[in-house]
Amino acid sequence: MWFTLFLAVIVCCAVLYVPGYLIGRALSLKRTVSCAAAPALSLALLVVLGVVFRTAGISCHALALAAATGAVALIAFALARGIQGKRSRKPGHANSTPQPGQTTQKPRPRHASPSERTPEKSDALSSRFTWQAFALYACVGLVVCAFVFLTAIDGPDSFARKDDTTVHLSIVRAFLDSGTYSTLHSGSFLDQGTAGTYYPSAWHIVVAIAASCIGGGVDIATNAATIAFTVVVLPLGVCLLLCTIFPNRRGVVLAGSLFAASFAIMPWGFLTKGQLLPNLASFALIPAAIALFVSAVEADDRGTRARLAAGALIALVSIALCQPNGAFTCVIGMTSYALCRIFRRPDDKRATITPKRIACAVGLVAGACALWAVLYLAPPLRSVVTYGPWDTLLSFPEAVLSVLSFMYVKWGGIQPFLSIAVLFGLIASLRDRRWLWLAVAYVITLVIYMGNVCTDGVLRQVISGFWYSDYYRTGAMNALFAIPLAALGFAWLVRLLGSALSRLPKVGERKNAYAAAALTVVFVLCQAMPFQISLGKRSIENGLPAMRDQVASLYSWDDIYTSEERAFVQQAAALVEENATVINVPNDGTAWCYGTDGLRVLFRRTGDNGSNPFPPATNEIIRTRLANIAADEEVQQAIREVGARYLILLDDPTGDNPTITDQRYEAAKWAGLESVTADTPGFTLLLSEGDMRLYQIDEIA
Repeated sequence: MWFTLFLAVIVCCAVLYVPGYLIGRALSLKRTVSCAAAPALSLALLVVLGVVFRTAGISCHALALAAATGAVALIAFALARGIQGKRSRKPGHANSTPQPGQTTQKPRPRHASPSERTPEKSDALSSRFTWQAFALYACVGLVVCAFVFLTAIDGPDSFARKDDTTVHLSIVRAFLDSGTYSTLHSGSFLDQGTAGTYYPSAWHIVVAIAASCIGGGVDIATNAATIAFTVVVLPLGVCLLLCTIFPNRRGVVLAGSLFAASFAIMPWGFLTKGQLLPNLASFALIPAAIALFVSAVEADDRGTRARLAAGALIALVSIALCQPNGAFTCVIGMTSYALCRIFRRPDDKRATITPKRIACAVGLVAGACALWAVLYLAPPLRSVVTYGPWDTLLSFPEAVLSVLSFMYVKWGGIQPFLSIAVLFGLIASLRDRRWLWLAVAYVITLVIYMGNVCTDGVLRQVISGFWYSDYYRTGAMNALFAIPLAALGFAWLVRLLGSALSRLPKVGERKNAYAAAALTVVFVLCQAMPFQISLGKRSIENGLPAMRDQVASLYSWDDIYTSEERAFVQQAAALVEENATVINVPNDGTAWCYGTDGLRVLFRRTGDNGSNPFPPATNEIIRTRLANIAADEEVQQAIREVGARYLILLDDPTGDNPTITDQRYEAAKWAGLESVTADTPGFTLLLSEGDMRLYQIDEIA
């Protein structure tokens, strides 16, 4: 089964990287840039083709969609190469395309002396170094993923028993069952013939393709996507961003490998809250998108700027198609860079402040605020910005401490080394204001987080409503912009410690190497060693071990939907007629049955009172009066309406140790199902084991 997971990871990476790499090359991006930015370029094309196929009435295997995406990208690459070949053969044609991470410099005068020339040429972005950096980032990401996720989950096919997971798994299963993959027609009940509605489904399409390659294992494919985004997509995107903004700072680029996936809340908090897996994917794409934007701004010629801007725009669309709040997060980073760029080019030693530039900056801020207000008032986003209210607010002192410790949430964990590294990074960005925009982006997201947890009502919605006023998401956003600051701070700490070590005998030129090694060891110990600090009634843990414990608890086959219950469901699925609807009590674990095992249960969310396409009255009749089916004609009619032929129960609520979740559960609303026994008229017991039962509904059979 672990080999199946490995295969699914390979499929996810192929789907994310092959089309996007070809698109990047079609835009004349370097191979390294095309590789790192590939997922941000692939997903938009994948989603567009899914919509096109659905609109054309084409129902197909998920692999056909993946193949079509690759084919379109290959055609675009071939056409672009053909056009470039014709242009290059024209007399006087110069082919020079600056890339992300390559510092664009004005031509030097012929009489420039050696002392006036740039002392080093973007060493950090030589292709060889960049590929090596990619490998380093992926290796460190794999180590962190293995510690927090792979060694914590209860097998490759385990999944988090969270309410949002029921929706994500069901949407993927519905894509596979219906053969359609349109983000405009997504839903958990496509198998019931519903048209579906808009839902950002880029992540779900990738998982569906991976699941189709391994025989329909949606749970394994979901874990594979988590590995792909945390081990490869996010680290390589961070590497590209650091190479872009620190083209002559190898130390900073290398230091970034330690931090790309090491903040507890970003990305691992997305696994323990929700789950917010599409949001994780969305945030993982942001660093590469910002890198493309920065390079577009710095490009010298219009053609290059247009191609890079097109890449950044495609990336922004892909981010929104995973989760729209990721697009808002990305724009914050882009706007922060543009704001600081007005006053200072990357190569300028000092900022240039003139009335014209001040006016441009004021106009940019005013425009951003106006757009924020317009989108806040836009009807399509009202349900998002007014979502809640949440009851997990923090006091101002608690919020400040949670930010400084990178804990963010009450049940999170502190990360003291990151606190120090980010602090030094902030100081470094203030000392060398070429990187001031990193601090600006960090402070803006910090204000959003503080407004999220310290205010209420309309003010809170205005500040953080685009992120559902959910401080897991706003905290993760703040941590995302802390990553480059941590890399910058770590590099500075290395130089400081190296200077101290240089006074020791036999250290010499290897002082920085020794300093980096020593600090890396301290970093690993601070990140991985479990500890607890008691503060009154609260116990505070170390960040990554705390996340690991939460992942282990959520992904356990001993909780809610147990391994024994799943085995029973799989036996039941073999007895159930194909495409038949099965009535269920979702809180006993069957809420996940459709997504994980394809059993077409009627209620697919915990505490579900009718998210299915049938009228509320029909659902209520079934939930409260099903046991009376032999004598109640309304119940019989309701059963015919939903096309149900079976009833499955995985727990006896009156038993000694029921494995259920009480989320939104009210016993009175499920009395009609939970009161059914083998002696209830109208039901025939087909399968029984312990307190698990499968009944056939005689009135329909």
